[in-house]
Amino acid sequence: MRLALASMLPDETITVVGAYADAASAIEAAQTTAFDVLVTDLDLAQGQGPDGIVVANALRRKKPEIGVVLLTSYADPRLVGAKLEQVPTRTEYVRKQDVRDMDTLRAAVRRAAYAQGEALPPLPAVELTDLQVETMRLVAQGMSNAEIARQRFVTERTVEKSIQRIAQALGSAGDATTNTRVLLVRAYFEMAGANGAQHKLPS
Repeated sequence: MRLALASMLPDETITVVGAYADAASAIEAAQTTAFDVLVTDLDLAQGQGPDGIVVANALRRKKPEIGVVLLTSYADPRLVGAKLEQVPTRTEYVRKQDVRDMDTLRAAVRRAAYAQGEALPPLPAVELTDLQVETMRLVAQGMSNAEIARQRFVTERTVEKSIQRIAQALGSAGDATTNTRVLLVRAYFEMAGANGAQHKLPS
């Protein structure tokens, strides 16, 4: 996907000067390569290393003027463990589901180049607190209430109540015939772009 984008993005106004398979390579290359815009996936290496936000902030510290395009399947960066305040300002947040053709992505690159991006990415239709999104993410990872409680230094009962509140906020509260955790996991992956976790794009 990375190589395909690198070959298809160029036009009369856009030139690709590098396509790197991991965050470390991109950060190292940026030391000696002149560029105006970084295009990166939000969730790099399936969570096994720096994500796109880390890369963007690292490059912004060295080149404050660069534009940033975060390409992702997730409706909200908090779904992969990020915090909204960590997202660099003037960032174009582009959901893969919304990219109908290369012109859509080219337009985002141009907006980023001229610092016309949004200050923060869009939130899901149903707003949740950072803590609720994090709890939802941990449930989707398969963690038990006991493990979530251990990580949070709270009681299992507190986690149970939090899960119920999240389900109610999402309109996914279960009944005697359904499992609330299963409904929460389903809602998480819908917010992640259906099968978003399976559609990664290296930086």
